[in-house]
Amino acid sequence: MMTVVFKNLQGGYMDLYVGNLPTNLDNQALKKLIGIYATPQSVKIIKDNGVSRGFGFVKVAEEEANAVIHGLNRKLLEGKRLCVRRSYKKNPQKKLFISKKWREKAAEKF
Repeated sequence: MMTVVFKNLQGGYMDLYVGNLPTNLDNQALKKLIGIYATPQSVKIIKDNGVSRGFGFVKVAEEEANAVIHGLNRKLLEGKRLCVRRSYKKNPQKKLFISKKWREKAAEKF
C-alpha cells in the first residue's frame, strides 16, 4: 500500500474536501465522523437553498490529515462511497496577455 503525505497548506492545518455525502448529513454529524480520526478545527457542508449539495470541507491539523484521508476515503456512509482528499483552491481565470504593441494601438483609438 502506498502512503501519501501532504505538506502544510496554512499554519499547521490542512483543508480536506469530503465529497459524496448523504444529503441529510449536517455539520455536527460530519464533525462527529471526522472526530473518530482527528480533531476538526472547522466543518462546513456546502448547501444550496438550505439543502446539502453533497460535499463539504473540514480543517484538521496537518499531522492528523492523513489519518482522516486513509480512514474515510472510499468508505460507505448510508450507501454512498465517500471521497476524502486534500482540497485545492480553484484556479482563478488566467489573465489574458495583451502585448505592449496591442495596448498602444488600443490607446491610440481612445
